[in-house]
Amino acid sequence: MMRCVLTLVIVVTCWLPFVGPAEPAPANDLTKAVAAMRKIDPATMTEQQQQVKSQELGQAWKTLMDAGPKGAAALKEELRKVDASKEKDDLFKLGAAAILWQIGKVGEAETIASMWSGDVALSANYNYVFFTAFEAARTQDPRVLPMLIAILRDQKGNVFIPQHYLTIAWPLSHSFIWGAFGSKSVPALVRVLEETKDETTPASAVFLLSMTHDLKALEKIRALAHQGPGATRAEAIKALGQFGHPQDFDFLTAGLKGKDPAAVWAFAYALYEYGDLRAVPHLIPLLSRGDKRLGNEVIACLTYLVTPEGIEALQRCAQTAGDKERREPCKEAVTGTFKSLGLTYEAYAPKTPPEKKKMIASLRERRQEKYRLKPNDRKFTHDDLLKVVAEWKANHRITGGKYAWVEDRHMMAAADIPLLLDVAAACYTRLSDECLYEIRTLQELMRRLGRGRYRQEVGLCEKVEPLQGSRK
Repeated sequence: MMRCVLTLVIVVTCWLPFVGPAEPAPANDLTKAVAAMRKIDPATMTEQQQQVKSQELGQAWKTLMDAGPKGAAALKEELRKVDASKEKDDLFKLGAAAILWQIGKVGEAETIASMWSGDVALSANYNYVFFTAFEAARTQDPRVLPMLIAILRDQKGNVFIPQHYLTIAWPLSHSFIWGAFGSKSVPALVRVLEETKDETTPASAVFLLSMTHDLKALEKIRALAHQGPGATRAEAIKALGQFGHPQDFDFLTAGLKGKDPAAVWAFAYALYEYGDLRAVPHLIPLLSRGDKRLGNEVIACLTYLVTPEGIEALQRCAQTAGDKERREPCKEAVTGTFKSLGLTYEAYAPKTPPEKKKMIASLRERRQEKYRLKPNDRKFTHDDLLKVVAEWKANHRITGGKYAWVEDRHMMAAADIPLLLDVAAACYTRLSDECLYEIRTLQELMRRLGRGRYRQEVGLCEKVEPLQGSRK
């Protein structure tokens, strides 16, 4: 299938079947088709002019694709002229790349990667870029990796999936693309951290690697968290929370003392993911900081890293904070916590400190229950795992089927990260909001499996301790 522009008014693309070459197009038809794609500026057109141009583009794309290699050659010759004259025509380059993919697939990957590099604004029409890259990633062919690497620098483009009413923007756009490539993407992303010097490309790579829990990546991400540039450092700090290594707790809590609210926010975000209750006393003072975004993150942290001390801090904030925007979220956090316990704050308040501690601990324990095997559980072997993975990949989902009985706790007992990355890749191909719920389940399993290599408690705990014994 291929995407072609039907309207420049909202720059929406649609899939049409690629039926293969028709009668060879005369050379002048190819010249006209290429010319129709050049120097388009929707901002200077009326709505009617845009609609006319859309129809012209649809025919031009069809002519070039039907011509096959000759159409590709015509586009490449025009691209050579554009580059030689140093003319900027980003819409033409992005459209030409999409057509070249439809004509030559992986055989054109290097050419497309070069077209997406340099100063080309990928967001000029991100539909051309995203759907081409996504289709390339689904091949899981190493030859397309230069294409995927070339688009890591973009953090502005977004696409809209109307059938799911889903807007896909950075970093989710890269999650779909690189996620569809599966476990074989990891070495390439690690090389990006070693070789790429710009700021946004490594930032995207760090985000993606944080979901793979690769230990080689962790070493490089830790270095970037300490001394990396701007956006890359912020992503690296957040990634340390995902990895949750015992070595990084002191660094993350020290970061809360910074003066820049945006930087402190990244440390707070990381500590939420890290899952160590010792962070709570470091987070409580930040409730009084004036920055709204940071305040909301701290409230989320104290709600998830739930302790009696954190509950009391949220209750004080709900009663005494100077502005309603701070009081209301704190009140909602306290109410939600006690709703989970089946009582109110008023019923909780008279309890003794040991009773409060026990009640809150039971709430945390409940959150971990689904990951622990039960005495009467069905036996789940590695052979079962391979059968489950095969079914999930074939169905592009982790629900239903013969293995609907398999729960998170079964997977924790038998799975490994590369297998789950490849299951996630199959789920990503559904390109929907529904698949994201399943992918989050897989990501949490991978996070716990990754942490199981170096910490005793992989989930929320009172103190993250290094793993002792054979799994280390």
